Amino acid sequence: SRVLSLVHDSYDLERQSLARARVTEMLAPATTENPIFFHATDISENGFKTAIDQMSEVGFEMLVYSFGSGFVLETADPSYLAKILGQVTYAKSKGIEVGGYDLICLDRGHGGYGGNVGDEWVTVGTDGSLKADACFASGWVDKLKGLVYSFINKTGLAMLETDGPYGGGTCASKNHSHHSGLEDSVYRQTQQQAEFYKYLRSLNVFINQPDNFFFAGGSKTAMGYDENQYSLPRWEDLMISRQGCMMIFMFTPLLRVGCSFRLSSTMVVELRQLSHHSKTT
Repeated sequence: SRVLSLVHDSYDLERQSLARARVTEMLAPATTENPIFFHATDISENGFKTAIDQMSEVGFEMLVYSFGSGFVLETADPSYLAKILGQVTYAKSKGIEVGGYDLICLDRGHGGYGGNVGDEWVTVGTDGSLKADACFASGWVDKLKGLVYSFINKTGLAMLETDGPYGGGTCASKNHSHHSGLEDSVYRQTQQQAEFYKYLRSLNVFINQPDNFFFAGGSKTAMGYDENQYSLPRWEDLMISRQGCMMIFMFTPLLRVGCSFRLSSTMVVELRQLSHHSKTT
């Protein structure tokens, strides 16, 4: 293995930030991909086409089947795949790519809120108990790769938002496919997560991931947020957000982070209700 070190020539924070951005762009070129995408929660035929038409008109480049939309990546159902293919084909006719959301590791284990991938593939504690996360060095990663390849190959999906990637937990199982036991579980799961992202890049898939796997192919991560902030009065939210942007951009290459704003919601800081300025929502 080798380590690449960035040596700064100044104590100036802005110059250091620019240097980090340049070396990231050079070593992880996927971070320079910067499509403007829209998280869609209404993916009915009418809702999807309405969103695509509006996105095309104002200049969006990608639609994401969002969390809460009912989108299912982990399926081989022919009728569902045909439906998604039809929607992706319509979007591409308007010059828009389509991606989808999937929770892949966090809380995908025993009792996890994301749905159990199977007790044989979940994280095992040192006491033998089954944990809430999936083990990403188990057979689950192989099954997930197969599902992803089939889905993308049959629908033309161009992006994945992989929420809950492997985050550093241990696994004491001694019969998982890709690690021997507790001692190598962190290393092997990190390795398998990186290999998974490399695999997606080989399929020409844009990756939005809430982690730092940029050198394995990840393109974007969230800037960070506090959901309690959404209930603040709008101008307080804007002020805090601007301060956050300043701090984040000082230490993080700009191209590899993304942020969002709410066009419609029940929160106080909703940008503006679409019903106030649009005949169709």
